[in-house]
Amino acid sequence: MFRFLLTRKKTDCYPEFVSMYDLIVIGAGIGGYPAAIRGAQLGAKVLIVEKAEVGGTCLNRGCIPTKALKATSEMLDGLHRLGEFGLSGRVEVSVDMNKIVQRKNRIVDELVKGVHFLLRSQGVTLKSGAVTFLSKNKVRITSRGGASETAESKGFIIATGSSPAGLPGVEPDGSRILTSDQILDIDTLPKRLIIIGSGVIGTEMAFIFRSLGVDVTLLEMMPRPLPSEEEEISRLISRSFKKVGIKLKTQVRVARIDIRDDVSVYLDNNEVVNADRVLVAVGRKINTGELGLGALGIKLGKQHEIMVDPFFNTGIDNIYACGDVIGGMMLAHVAYKEGITAAANLLGSEKRSINYRAIPYAIYSSPEAASVGLTEGKARDMGFEVRTGVFPYRALGKARAYSETDGVVKVVVDGDTQKVLGMHVVGPHATDAIAQGAMAIQNDLTVRSLSDTVAAHPTYAEAVMEAAEDVFSRAIHQPRIMTKEQSGGN
Repeated sequence: MFRFLLTRKKTDCYPEFVSMYDLIVIGAGIGGYPAAIRGAQLGAKVLIVEKAEVGGTCLNRGCIPTKALKATSEMLDGLHRLGEFGLSGRVEVSVDMNKIVQRKNRIVDELVKGVHFLLRSQGVTLKSGAVTFLSKNKVRITSRGGASETAESKGFIIATGSSPAGLPGVEPDGSRILTSDQILDIDTLPKRLIIIGSGVIGTEMAFIFRSLGVDVTLLEMMPRPLPSEEEEISRLISRSFKKVGIKLKTQVRVARIDIRDDVSVYLDNNEVVNADRVLVAVGRKINTGELGLGALGIKLGKQHEIMVDPFFNTGIDNIYACGDVIGGMMLAHVAYKEGITAAANLLGSEKRSINYRAIPYAIYSSPEAASVGLTEGKARDMGFEVRTGVFPYRALGKARAYSETDGVVKVVVDGDTQKVLGMHVVGPHATDAIAQGAMAIQNDLTVRSLSDTVAAHPTYAEAVMEAAEDVFSRAIHQPRIMTKEQSGGN
């Protein structure tokens, strides 16, 4: 019997196995997973790599979980208004934050499983880990456990998104000082909550927690909340804050925070605000730190965003990027559109860009607010001969029937060409109604397109039609300003 012993010297070199792909997408959020699916639909062999959860911020810690909480808060708001609808009796309701969070988690889990299924159905390979570029065609994927592998691809799309931004001198601890991620999983409601920042996230959270019975104070360093929105939107939302009991303090900055029995927030005007918990909602920071982009020569902007051309190319011919990681309009629906467009540009011969003028903003306040295109002030600053049309919700039959009369639609129009430059909506279902404005701007339509489109009656969509008519002072349900003689001298 013979035994053969196979040995090798330490200097022997065995090549590492390298997986080969047509497209590797880095990040499986709302920008990444649609890009991967579109790539597979175009015939590519696709790998998508995610170091956290499939679905990214939007599905796990943003859009979807906050809407689950908002649905609960709206249900509670409705119970408080039963008398308006002729309903009487005793309704006893208690808020169980554990069950609310469990419902939110169940919804998120179902949708995450749905994304996994979509990726499998398209033949997309999914791996878990962090990615670092080794060259323009090769990356290393490192799992949470530390194991690593190498993958090679003809093309890449970077979609690593963003994370909650911090405030200098304020360190979230996950208990008393929270980020917008952490507050979604609290097990008990605070009696008092301070929210730093009245942008989209801060405003939405303020309404949700106020509806759940929390005493909410909102701090904003600018002169008005939602400072990037049309002033009419800010004004109406400010009025809603007052109506529901949200305390708003503008033009203040946080000097420091002390944590003792209470959390004390010291402001730069020498005022002190106390609460049980503080939510820091001052924006997002971009996730580019671990990718090793510097060695490739990919340029980053002032906020560490990846610089891309209008077709989402990074300057490296086979590397594209999309979503929050490129800065700009850091919205889920923007990331989605950028992702599928980047995939088509990378894999196809035709190059397409996105008309960002037609991208709507949606704010899930109470009532909702939404906007698309230019504000009236911005349009005037750009030299347009501006005309506007406005229509209030209180003149809508459906708004009256549902006791939802707080709202307005404003249309901003180029007086020379009559093309729609912008639309701004505050009111019930504003985030749905804004699609009409986005469609008009995307297709360079005139305001006549909106006024000539017949809206079903009774609907909230009628407000858009009437606002478009009001540009020419022809809104049917908008009274004319009468002279003293016409009004009988009163």
